[in-house]
Parts: sequence; structure tokens; C-alpha cells
Amino acid sequence: MIGLSLPNQNQDSWEDLVQLVSPYTLSDSQRLGSLYHLAETLKTQGISGDFVECGVYKGGSAAILARSLSENTRIWLFDSFQGMPETTERDGHEAAEWVGACVGQIEDVNTVMNTLNISQDQYLIRPGWFEETFQDTLPDQVSLLHCDADWYDSVTLVLETFYPRMPRGGCVVLDDFGYWEGCREAFYDFCFRHNEKPLLERVGTTQAYWIKGKTHTRHG
Repeated sequence: MIGLSLPNQNQDSWEDLVQLVSPYTLSDSQRLGSLYHLAETLKTQGISGDFVECGVYKGGSAAILARSLSENTRIWLFDSFQGMPETTERDGHEAAEWVGACVGQIEDVNTVMNTLNISQDQYLIRPGWFEETFQDTLPDQVSLLHCDADWYDSVTLVLETFYPRMPRGGCVVLDDFGYWEGCREAFYDFCFRHNEKPLLERVGTTQAYWIKGKTHTRHG
């Protein structure tokens, strides 16, 4: 993803941007670049809706996404800010070792947003466990959903909550598809329940994404 174009931004290069957000994210340049490219593509195509990120950590990837927001759109940020939640057997035997890990702070998110000149009215932070915060006000329509929720129950709740709010052409990104068994199983089970057959694209060894309603990659 090196050499990505950064239109109307102050940073000199993609490398500069990654360096600024690196203390606030666990994602590498490839995954961040994929997020940026997808967000810019949605903006160019005029896919309407807000962005949503579930699993924010310290806000690095959220800040990357926020740079591609259209006028009058926002990014909604959901995170417990208490670390990763409890696991189940569907998540694999190694997952339990990560319970309580990866704790970010709201102050971290505000700092990285300010570093990238993201206005406070462009993002909403919703602290707390998903099963509680998803009961509050949610965006009417979502054009991009970044699901960095790791575990089976969390990923399932994210998809069931926000996928119905996405228009055709919207994008879902699963950060942990190739890393955590629970994330992958949640995706397959969700697709089976709703008779969805996404054209899944892979980025590196962990990230996966699909465009809602896209059935092929043929040109013309």
C-alpha cells in the first residue's frame, strides 16, 4: 500500500501517516492501507452512510478511516475500553489468554484524532460492552463497517446489528478473519443464517472484506 495518494491532506506521504498512527493501532501498514483505500472508494462511489468501527483500541485505524468521511457523515466508535471480553469454546484454546488485553483509552482516541486534524464533530465514541451500547442510538445507515471484534459472540452481534443498516455497495471489513477462529466461524454462521454468499477478498493473512451485493469481479 506504499505510495497511496493522500488527497487534500497535510501529511507528505503514506509512510508519514502510518508513523503518526502507529502508537495507536495494532494494524500494520498493509491493513491500514486497505482500510483507507476502501473508504476512499466508497466516498468516490457516493455510497451513503456513516462509518462504524467496533473494536477501537487506541483509535489509529479509526483516524485513518475518518480522513475519508464525506461532508455530513461521521464515524461511530464502539469499544469497551476495558480490554477484550470473555471467550467461548468457539474462539479456540488460545483466545482465553487475551481476555482483558488490548486496553485503549478514550484519551488515546481523542489524541490521535487531533493529530490527524479530525474534528470532534466527525466522530462519536460509545464506550461500553457491545450488548449495552448497541441498545442506544445507532446510525440510520452504514456505508463501512470495520469489525475488529475478535470473538465469535462479539463478531456475531456486530454483524447482526449493523449489516441490515448497510446499503448495496457498502463494505464490511473483518480484521481478524484469518487470525481468530471465532471471528471466522461467526462470519460463516451469519452467512448461513441469512443466505448471504459474499465475494470475500483477503488482505494479508488476517484481514478480509466484502462489498454488499457484489457477486463477481468481471469488468464491463
